[in-house]
Amino acid sequence: MLASLLWKLSRHKRGPSKWLRNQAEVYIDLFNDFDYDFHKNGESVVIQRLSFGPGSTLFDVGANVGDWSAMAAAAFPGATIHAFELSQRTRAVLTNRLSAACHVIPACALGPSNGELQYKDYGDESTINTLVESTYHDGRSSFTHRVANIVTGDDYMAAHGIERIDLLKIDVEGFEYPVLEGFRNALEQGRISVIQFEYGYANGDAGHLMKDFYTLLEKSGYVIGKIWTAGVLFSPFKYPMNNFDSGPNYLAVRHTDTALIESLRSRE
Repeated sequence: MLASLLWKLSRHKRGPSKWLRNQAEVYIDLFNDFDYDFHKNGESVVIQRLSFGPGSTLFDVGANVGDWSAMAAAAFPGATIHAFELSQRTRAVLTNRLSAACHVIPACALGPSNGELQYKDYGDESTINTLVESTYHDGRSSFTHRVANIVTGDDYMAAHGIERIDLLKIDVEGFEYPVLEGFRNALEQGRISVIQFEYGYANGDAGHLMKDFYTLLEKSGYVIGKIWTAGVLFSPFKYPMNNFDSGPNYLAVRHTDTALIESLRSRE
């Protein structure tokens, strides 16, 4: 009976029907923890459930002004955090903020190959700077083309004598998959314990779906799951995950790290 009533109401595309549709979309986003606030989307829960001691190595790829790096530094005293930022201007802010000895701020960004790449610099809206040329941001913001020095993750690790990364966090406005491609050797050799990556519309602009992330990471021995405020819901790939509203963040953990998987797993 309720389904019949809702069907009849849905025949009208304005007034109460449109209002109900809009409220339903808001509720679904809230239910799915779709938010970019660390404390509302589960990122802080992941940090709380991880345990990294002195000597651990964390990568913050797409660090912007360092909010995530600061949170991680507070949670893991003695860990070394390599904070990568595309924009030279934003990197200066990052450097001033993260002055502690535990932070390394390279003058490069990470990608699938070494060299220089053109990116879009959105100025004060630095959170949406991107190496993806066709992004939905263009309709609401102006940008300047700039050039950044790009290094693969594998080569960066080799150059700095890094044998293992305990946590690799990637938030690079659609360029997440190419960054992972630059870590192919480390992934295949199991030298990255935990990977957090963002997934949204910009990944579609870059031509990468969630299925691509699953294919790459599962081949290297990872299990993947969406991050919720209740923990991580590890699961096999399902086609609805290709929906760009399914994120915003996912976590990948080596399938052999069963104790870590259980500690991170959603409690609901």
